[in-house]
Amino acid sequence: MITSQRALKSATAIAIAAGLSISLSGCFGNPLESFTDNLIEDTVENAIEGATGVDVDVDGDGSGGSLPKSWPDEVPAPDGKIVFSLGIDDGYSATIQVDSDAAAEAGYEKLLSSGFEMNSEISLGGEGVMYGLESENWNVQYSWGTNEEEGTLVNMIVSAIE
Repeated sequence: MITSQRALKSATAIAIAAGLSISLSGCFGNPLESFTDNLIEDTVENAIEGATGVDVDVDGDGSGGSLPKSWPDEVPAPDGKIVFSLGIDDGYSATIQVDSDAAAEAGYEKLLSSGFEMNSEISLGGEGVMYGLESENWNVQYSWGTNEEEGTLVNMIVSAIE
């Protein structure tokens, strides 16, 4: 059960990281601006991680971030560019830009071949799809959608089964 302090810490970290993800998402041509932005991004990530114990990675320069160091090996993520990732205790979130709907579908198939079973499916019409999956140790909400501005984005929310 999540304590109110843990919930507050989680909500604060998610809100800060989401805000940073949006504010740092521009592509910068000037190398000095890119260096400054990377320095700010690293400083902010370290401040959040130090204050909350939350593993945060925000891709602010467009080059791609990484999954949290503690991301469970038995939960495969699709191949693509990590736009945002967050790890809190035994809970994780990631937004991954992939090449196409087919690449997003391949990520879903990789989960199934790793022993996950689909327990729910929601069609979002032409906008995307969301699956609920479960293994012996993990629940995964796996969704994706495509739009002209951002291409195909996969969102994964992973939580431990206690």
